[in-house]
Amino acid sequence: MAGMVNPFAISWLWRGLKGNSVTFAALFASLLLGWSIAAEVHHLLQRMGVHWLYAMILPAFFFMLLAKHEDRFLPDESKRKLYARSLIAGSIVLAIVIAKLRN
Repeated sequence: MAGMVNPFAISWLWRGLKGNSVTFAALFASLLLGWSIAAEVHHLLQRMGVHWLYAMILPAFFFMLLAKHEDRFLPDESKRKLYARSLIAGSIVLAIVIAKLRN
């Protein structure tokens, strides 16, 4: 199962590109580089004693809420677009470089 592709990665890529969402671009970039921010939030909630069902659901609501209110943190849409696309392109390039260095 370690080699499986997360089906949410494509959705996060699309939301990062189409919606200019820095939140979803960051989620995609972290997953592409092998570190899932959503899984870390899930584990943090579990360690805090949150019921397993809520620990699975709350990260999704957290990231959706963060993406919805992203315009409050980054009001300039052109900057959000630049940051989102830079995160996506940078993570793809970095993943390719890491793969080349491993071989």
